[in-house]
Amino acid sequence: MPEQGHIRVHGHGEIEVELIVSYLADLRHAYNSILVFESAMDGLSRSYRDFGYPFYYGNLAFHLPRRGIRAARDWPSTPEEVASLVPNVEQLVLAGVRLQSPGFWDFVGKLNPLEVIRLYLNDRHERRKDREYRESAEARKLTLENLKLENEVIASRIQLAKELGATERDLAPLLNELVFRPLTGLDRHQDKGVIENVEVPRLPGQGQ
Repeated sequence: MPEQGHIRVHGHGEIEVELIVSYLADLRHAYNSILVFESAMDGLSRSYRDFGYPFYYGNLAFHLPRRGIRAARDWPSTPEEVASLVPNVEQLVLAGVRLQSPGFWDFVGKLNPLEVIRLYLNDRHERRKDREYRESAEARKLTLENLKLENEVIASRIQLAKELGATERDLAPLLNELVFRPLTGLDRHQDKGVIENVEVPRLPGQGQ
């Protein structure tokens, strides 16, 4: 069973209810999408192990679980369809909130998607301190390329798929719709201060 994770998202309180609702929905969608991406990539490995032939298909959308996504014509899926693919025991849980300014939101869920979200938001938080970066047309592209190359959760699964015969074109639908687009959906919340940086909180009883 995947390891449990816990993150603390720092940000400003005293914000409109509408912003809170959209922020929580976008964070949940990013978490769910990365879980489904992992499931699809791990399914490729199981298929190779069980059937013993190299992987190659023109559209990796067919490798998503059939429940919720019926065929390639349904791609990309809606947030509701993606959420339907996440087991109840793996759902993102809001564990605590401090609504001050600044305040924080604590979330518990599966470790890998939380780690991807943490690294993406922290990388973007640091880069936004550089005015030239903020104003550069290459900013978004650079952040996503770093994610693909440097994030262990994403990079290891891309490498596995390529070893089984997948090309960049094959991987593009899953990466764009289940990783890049959901993560960049959090950008607006970071730009408005609802999200600042993310940490792994020290829980009661943990050592120094």
